Amino acid sequence: MKRILAATACAAAIGFGSALAGDWSEDQTAVWDTIKQSWKDEAAENGKWPAQYVHDDVVSWGADWPMPRGKDSMLKWSRFFNSSNEFLEYELMPAKIIVAGDTAVAHYAVVSVTEDHEQDRSRNSEGLIEVLVRDGGDWKFLSLTSFDMDDD
Repeated sequence: MKRILAATACAAAIGFGSALAGDWSEDQTAVWDTIKQSWKDEAAENGKWPAQYVHDDVVSWGADWPMPRGKDSMLKWSRFFNSSNEFLEYELMPAKIIVAGDTAVAHYAVVSVTEDHEQDRSRNSEGLIEVLVRDGGDWKFLSLTSFDMDDD
């Protein structure tokens, strides 16, 4: 049942996101472009994620972490992940982006496949809620959270 609900949520997000994207403001589009590029850089393992994308005061708390963490922890664990895992594929599905002044809240889903150091592949579906702030002319992540949508 949980898998059916997750699949339904993903399908709804795809349909809603596709319809919504055409109606996005310039700021909403810029926020989504930042999110998409951050994923490209993370998958490319080129060292740009998270260093160039997160605000100095960032707080992240995802499904796999016992407590909220800051920028230094994000950098450390991103380097470790990149040294022992590889992104094979991912797909982003926007649901809603709200912009109020210099703050944006983005809701979206991702399906990803990674391979670990033992060449075991895993597929993961997550929902993400991220807060970005305008920092100079760029959008930076200020708060990130995610929740697992996979079957237990």
